[in-house]
Amino acid sequence: MKGDVPAALPLIGYAAGLACGHSYAEAAGFAAVAVLLVAMRRARMAFVCAAVAGGVFAAAHLRAARAATDAALAALPDDRFVSVVAPLDADWRSRGDSDSLRCQRSIVNGQPIDVPLTIYARFEPPPIGIERTVIAEGFVRANDRGEAVMTVKSGRLIAYAGRRPRWQPATWNRQLVLRLRPFAREHPTEVALVEALALGRSERLDDAVRASYKRGGTYHLLVFSGLQIAFAAGAIALLLRWLRAPRSSDWSLLLFALLAPPFIGPSASVSRASIGVALYALSRILHRPTTLENLWCVAALARLIVAPADLTDAAFHLTYAGAGALLFVARRRLLALPAVEMAITPLTLFHFHQYALGGSLVTMLLTPLIFAMLVVSVACCAIPSAALLGVVGLLHRLCTAINGGAAFAFGYFAAPAVAAMIVAYGGALLAIAFLRGRWRAAAMLALLAVPLVSSIVRGTRDVAAPQLTVLDIGQGDALLLRAPGHAVLVDAGPEQARLLPMLADRGVRRLDAVVLSHAHPDHCGGLPAVIAHRRVGSVWISPRRFRGACAQAVLEACAAREVPIHLVRDGDAAVFGALSLRALVAGRTFKRAPENNASVVLRLRAGRWTALLTGDVERDGEERLAERDVAADILKVAHHGSRTSTSAAFLDAVRPRLALISCGRRNTFGHPHASVLENLRRAGVRTWRTDRSGAIEVGLGGAHLVVRPEVDTPR
Repeated sequence: MKGDVPAALPLIGYAAGLACGHSYAEAAGFAAVAVLLVAMRRARMAFVCAAVAGGVFAAAHLRAARAATDAALAALPDDRFVSVVAPLDADWRSRGDSDSLRCQRSIVNGQPIDVPLTIYARFEPPPIGIERTVIAEGFVRANDRGEAVMTVKSGRLIAYAGRRPRWQPATWNRQLVLRLRPFAREHPTEVALVEALALGRSERLDDAVRASYKRGGTYHLLVFSGLQIAFAAGAIALLLRWLRAPRSSDWSLLLFALLAPPFIGPSASVSRASIGVALYALSRILHRPTTLENLWCVAALARLIVAPADLTDAAFHLTYAGAGALLFVARRRLLALPAVEMAITPLTLFHFHQYALGGSLVTMLLTPLIFAMLVVSVACCAIPSAALLGVVGLLHRLCTAINGGAAFAFGYFAAPAVAAMIVAYGGALLAIAFLRGRWRAAAMLALLAVPLVSSIVRGTRDVAAPQLTVLDIGQGDALLLRAPGHAVLVDAGPEQARLLPMLADRGVRRLDAVVLSHAHPDHCGGLPAVIAHRRVGSVWISPRRFRGACAQAVLEACAAREVPIHLVRDGDAAVFGALSLRALVAGRTFKRAPENNASVVLRLRAGRWTALLTGDVERDGEERLAERDVAADILKVAHHGSRTSTSAAFLDAVRPRLALISCGRRNTFGHPHASVLENLRRAGVRTWRTDRSGAIEVGLGGAHLVVRPEVDTPR
């Protein structure tokens, strides 16, 4: 092997096994090959093959555990409360009109659940002291990410039990939190920052603070991560070396690495940093010094052995990509900043679709300020005082000002294609294993450019023919109508976090118009962000029942960006390239479900094909529509497939060939309802659903309707 990083190949083998493994039989097969290679005295290849076997075994175990958890969640009753017992790993976080508590694991009706559980309470929950567990009763279900979600209806259904032993590091952390809480009323932001920086508790940070640092690309500095671990470990090492006790320094580093995770909690970033520090200390204690490059590989491999699911974790990718760029590419200081930027930018785009131009430079500017804030925060934990909190507030305002200056470069962009990511980072690992020096750095930089080019290409692409796309927005509606040079959005789903990345991936930078069928949050929740981050020609809204918090947010966003508002009247029509739209609006207010029945209904024509986009109209509204010419080839099924819509009589009036249903995976409403699916089946209509197929793209430019399901990149 030509490289000087022998630990790279086992890392590659184990990661490949995790990514591609399926069964225990495969793991046994690779293990048998490893034994055969040992017999042939090919020790190095046997080691690599054994690493592959370990990865396949871990993947098979994860699949089996996931299947068992899914079965346990599916077996929970839908019509009655269940009992939950979970360790208190974190604190309550305020989320608008509710509070949430996230537990990494739980026991539900006596059955262990190995996925995170989030408890939601629409009341002020009791404060947490040094209790060990939370006991709650309520409905538990799986959300669209496969995690468990629980809703607690009353404070009488939730309680805390047990007390943490005084000797546990987690108890020390909690006691420090309780010492700070008396200052939280007058200094809420400062106390939240102290808890986040010094104690690893970011639950109390409000959304405005998070958003400020995210726009500057520096949020990773704010939460407890490897930065704090590295600073603390470095301080310990320097102090003991200054006291001329190098051996004590190594043992102190090891002890610190063992104590940090239980003190901070089950944070992946803290565990990763602690593993690196522990391995470094062990190499010195055992008199087996190693290179930083090998230490990087071994630390990554050790973390994947402990937590195989980290292979797909964004924080794991960013941590090791940034460190790897410094070790293997940036041999000169001048190359450090561009090397790190090249390494982490594709990952940031892939996982978050967000990018702050110059985020690395802003990080360098903020690091001394954050470090000073960390030092003051530690002092504040030891001696809580309003004066120290005032210093934290001053440093925070300086950081906010710098982040604000860089916010103009923040935006949502297209994610690189999955194939480009595999080529780039898989190839970079191979370059680490087999190349050295300038050749290695050049190869890695060239490979890392591949996903950046892919992102640029995806972000500027246009369609060659008209198409209708039902976006996989969860439990809500968002439909994208496109023709060459034109785009129209019909509804905007429940939240910006899903919609903006989807628009970016499809190269949509400008919208000729946005049509809001009605002002329910699952249709307009993401619209203010779309108006803020995309050029919008006009916003069409219904003149009836347009009220509520979501409606007000839309109006404020339009005013801020000076976007024209068009009150839709029955028969209004517009042409956007090959797309022709005509609005069908009710002439009266319905007594039953007035908001849903007042939905703006659109009849789309593109070439020879027509589509009827029905918003959330219910049967009263459908009866009115059935009296008009609503025949269409494609029907966007109303109200996410609720049984209040899509009657047999309405289907007779529309006579669609294709039905499209937008609904969330494992949604609590039971959408689409069995009766609706039966009506569609009897009418001979082919049905596509976002909860099963992801985004649904329908090509409207040819002699046949072409339907293509799409799986969006992570968001």
